[in-house]
Amino acid sequence: MTKTLFLLSAALCLAVGCDKVPSGIPAVPDSELNVTLSGLWTPDATKATSGTAAENKVNNLTIYVFDADGMLDISHACTAAEIKAGKATVRTKTGAKTVCAAANLSDAVAAQAGGAFRLSDLAAVPYALSDNGPSSLTMWGVASGVNVASGAGGSVTVALARGVARVSLGSVRNALPAPFGPVQLKHAFLCNVVGNQNLGGDAEPDNAKYLNREARAGHVKARVIGTGSYAAECKNLTFQTLGEEVAVGKTASYTNKFFYGFPNALTTPNNGFHATFVPTATVLMVVATVRGVDYYYPVPLSGGLAANTEYKVDLTLAGLGNTVDEPFARIEKADLAATIQVSPWNTGAGISETI
Repeated sequence: MTKTLFLLSAALCLAVGCDKVPSGIPAVPDSELNVTLSGLWTPDATKATSGTAAENKVNNLTIYVFDADGMLDISHACTAAEIKAGKATVRTKTGAKTVCAAANLSDAVAAQAGGAFRLSDLAAVPYALSDNGPSSLTMWGVASGVNVASGAGGSVTVALARGVARVSLGSVRNALPAPFGPVQLKHAFLCNVVGNQNLGGDAEPDNAKYLNREARAGHVKARVIGTGSYAAECKNLTFQTLGEEVAVGKTASYTNKFFYGFPNALTTPNNGFHATFVPTATVLMVVATVRGVDYYYPVPLSGGLAANTEYKVDLTLAGLGNTVDEPFARIEKADLAATIQVSPWNTGAGISETI
């Protein structure tokens, strides 16, 4: 009878989603830890960098509590009500703790995270840009120095941050000489996008996993992205259709043309196609048609990309850009003026850099 009741209890635990304790390590949950999530639950609507509802969306959230030796005490999969409230209470052993929170993990990444019983192993869990979506951006937060006392328990606030950077196209101005006439904006996409990261955010970029390398599909010289059937990799994150016709002296403005990529510390600007890929700064490529010919305007984000940071790009087209033969060539400053505003996604004022 005891065995039957034990099996029934185990089945019920799986059905309702109990907290997870490492296998083989006895659980001693003798005090409560109150965890509050910050960063995305109180966005400042007065700042453009607060993030859209989609960018702030939390579809799943797991809290991990580690002891002073970096070993997992317990993990807690938050309920929908806890996610909505931005807080949860877990029972754990007393002592010094480090608390981590991970949101919007894909099934494959969540499975790897579920097998990590050390803090260092959890932070090192890898994921790809394709594990993100416009409304399911992977997020991570850590708080250390937390103390859980017997009886009194403990409390901690963990700030979640997105693992990607956001590049936004703010405007494109047609400053071409009058004889060229209107510009037909076609599309824009990110090139040389770092495609690998880990939950802790300190993975080294893998050259083989860069996306849209040198503006080509599969890094094949003849396959320029946006021509024929050659689509951008992670198109839902790296490519946007434009479509506006802009008369000479006029400007097309945007509030929703967003692109996403992992951090990239490189500052080297674009420098054409190479048979063996050469990593550079991430580049925003804007494609426009002038008098029936497509021209490519690459904007190197040469200040580097950081996680959870927005880079707003405003362009002025003063001359003809690159042709399809070599869209990734460096462009003369006289033909393209770009102002990049850099802002933390949730707080802070913009910093302008003109290239």
